[in-house]
Amino acid sequence: MRSSFPVGALVIALALLPARSAQAQADQQVNQLLQQAEQAFDQYLDIGSAQTYVDQAVGLVRQYGVTGNTAALAYAMRGVIHIWMGEESDAIEMFKSALTNNPNVSVPANWGGPDIDAAIEKARRQLPTVTPVACPVGTVLQPNGTCAVPAPTCPAGTVLQPNGTCAVPQPTCPAGTVLQPNGTCAVPQPTCPAGMTLQPNGTCGYPTVTCPAGTVLQPNGTCAAPYVPPTTCPAGMVLQPNGTCAPAAPTVPMTRHTPVTEQLWNHPVPIYIEVNPSLTVGAVLLFFKTPSDYDFQRMSMNRSGPGFYGEIPCTLLQPNAYDYYIMVLDPGGAVLAQEGSRERPFHISMLQVLSPGALYPTRPDGSTATMCVETECVPGLNCAADLACRSCGSDVECESGEVCIVGCCGTLAEGDGDGDGPSTPGEQVGFFFTLDAGVGFGLANGTAKEPKWYTDIAAPDRGLLYGPDDTYLPDFDGDGLPDVGHAGRQSVPIATGFALSGGVVRIGMGYFIIPELSISANFRLSFPFGEDFPWLVEGRLHYWFLSGPDHLFGAFAGGGAGLMTHAIAKVTFTQDSGTGQCPATGCDPSQKVYEPYYKVSGLGAIAFGATYMYMIHEMFGIGGELGMDVMIPEFAFNFDLSLHLMLEF
Repeated sequence: MRSSFPVGALVIALALLPARSAQAQADQQVNQLLQQAEQAFDQYLDIGSAQTYVDQAVGLVRQYGVTGNTAALAYAMRGVIHIWMGEESDAIEMFKSALTNNPNVSVPANWGGPDIDAAIEKARRQLPTVTPVACPVGTVLQPNGTCAVPAPTCPAGTVLQPNGTCAVPQPTCPAGTVLQPNGTCAVPQPTCPAGMTLQPNGTCGYPTVTCPAGTVLQPNGTCAAPYVPPTTCPAGMVLQPNGTCAPAAPTVPMTRHTPVTEQLWNHPVPIYIEVNPSLTVGAVLLFFKTPSDYDFQRMSMNRSGPGFYGEIPCTLLQPNAYDYYIMVLDPGGAVLAQEGSRERPFHISMLQVLSPGALYPTRPDGSTATMCVETECVPGLNCAADLACRSCGSDVECESGEVCIVGCCGTLAEGDGDGDGPSTPGEQVGFFFTLDAGVGFGLANGTAKEPKWYTDIAAPDRGLLYGPDDTYLPDFDGDGLPDVGHAGRQSVPIATGFALSGGVVRIGMGYFIIPELSISANFRLSFPFGEDFPWLVEGRLHYWFLSGPDHLFGAFAGGGAGLMTHAIAKVTFTQDSGTGQCPATGCDPSQKVYEPYYKVSGLGAIAFGATYMYMIHEMFGIGGELGMDVMIPEFAFNFDLSLHLMLEF
């Protein structure tokens, strides 16, 4: 029986050794997992990975019975994640477990915040009240909650020393003396000024200083290391206490977002962004646009777990691409963070089949978006038919083997074209408006007809008349007065040559019957007017040899009616033969000179010419036009060279 106790104690000790070793290993593993969780959040804002590491750490704490500060930190970090996920009650329980293991537990700096501190204090208030400690006889309760033997009481004439013993106190020396090491009082040695020392003779003098290697004598008589300029660390490095440079600790990112690059055509596009829990978020906005949109559309994203979620919705005309970016705002509207920007947005290609290896964009629950036809339909519309149109501006935006027809991608049906084989139509079908501005000039000949300019002084009430010529009839109109030879309107021959018709403006409206053929009507007005108002109404049939998508070139022919004027440099009308046969009222001027003279031609017009257009946009183009008109029966051959603008709708 005497030897059984040591043997039993040895067995128990040996049994406890593996358990204590396993507990130490578990404590080390828990610390490693907590460090990995802290790194996942601080460097990558990866809340999901951080939660996984912390959950593993808490599992080890519970499995191996880990206690103390390690267990407290694991419970506290799990409580922080519960707060981030909006699970306050679970967080309080975790914080209570943490405080039980360490009443002064604290979380990492980047994990803390006012909401975390408030939750820890709330958990502290819910812990049970600690029962006061009852100390055994002969001991007293210490401030740290333990019991200890009280300090001894020294006899009269002695005082308690730091080592716990009692001793006679040191004597008190008279004024002007100080206590010496031998217990006696003596006059103190004099105090020397700074930089001087007490000499053996009791006086003060300057010491002879010899500085050790690596130091230099300072002005104050001391030795110190030589001055070294402060170390400047390169970008991305920080100065350490030992004077070396080390990489700076990474800053915690404000947001985390995986850009969407591809999505199936005719599907909404899921967009998700994670936001740092330390940010006070007022709104998260998603901006998106198609290639044909003038500006970005905006929509608010909704809270989903630790992040925010939104979808680019379906439209009746599904585009082939989207551009988007995301902004995170505080409650005052200031920008806290953003992914992408208006100048450099993310680009999404809408494809019939995703590229090899590409992942389907998913919603927060892991599901994929379904087709728009199945989920979105305006009442009264055939969605299956309407959403079948993939919008386009030119053939290059369509899939291989497709062309852009009336703004939609598709294939040509068998038999399309002009009957001689398959055609490749452009994008121009429908109404258009044109505006031209330029200059006109032409080839004019024939005769210049005299304008009314003469006033008969014998009969001024007749108004302006054609000027008198060299044929004198006494009383041509039978009014009893000489007519001063009003034999009729004079004509002067004009030599064939070029003349300006002035500035030209044409306004027109037309319709593309097919991309290669259009009809139109236009109204022409030229400046200056002269005495006659030059106008022209014209119809055209236009054939486009090149019909898109970016360039148009064609010729036209047509006709119309109107007047056209050309400025002849100088025309003179001769009025009198010089025979001296003048009427009783006197002789008239011998000639009338016009500089310039505006010759009028028309009324019929035969039109033809050519037009070139560059389509800046699928609805707007700019180019040039050479328009030619042959005026009949009063002949003129006119050329209009103008800037040509076209607007389709």
